[in-house]
Amino acid sequence: MSHAAPQTTLTGILRFALALLVLTGAAGAARAQESLETAVKAAYLYKFAPFVEWPAGHPTGASFTVCVVGSDPFGSVLDRAVAGQSVGERSVVVRRLAIAAHDSPCDIAFLGGSRAQGVKEALGVLHGAPVLTVTDGSAAPGVVDFALAQGRVRFRIDDQTAADCGLTISSKLLSLAVSVRPRKASGSNP
Repeated sequence: MSHAAPQTTLTGILRFALALLVLTGAAGAARAQESLETAVKAAYLYKFAPFVEWPAGHPTGASFTVCVVGSDPFGSVLDRAVAGQSVGERSVVVRRLAIAAHDSPCDIAFLGGSRAQGVKEALGVLHGAPVLTVTDGSAAPGVVDFALAQGRVRFRIDDQTAADCGLTISSKLLSLAVSVRPRKASGSNP
């Protein structure tokens, strides 16, 4: 009988250790999945550019600017993703801004929201500006809104908002979206 207690204790410790190992592995796998998701979204940000036409007269400076406005879920992942990349002849650069302004020097703006300016407020400020706004599963979606579908990073597109900003989204990019809010037909009443 005196041997049963150590055996029970040993079994309990082994079970605890196994449970801890499984939980730690699950947490590690979850972090790896989150890290992959972040990397995919970071790559998408600048890869949207060739499928978007900005209005005539839109600034075409030396660099193509991807802004992260408010909270930054990307950190150095975005910087590494755009390193050495270009859009046409323009090199891609990343700028981090606390708040959006209508005259922000952004070609693409990821809106992370913050205490200073929520996503909805940032969208209001940028409405009508020639900026491709990108959000992440937001209740107030931008022109592009990231979504997870079957464990993969996908996106929805609001083509009417794109039109309001003077942007034209290519049919190729529209066909890849999980959903598209279409433009109003020309001449239709609002």
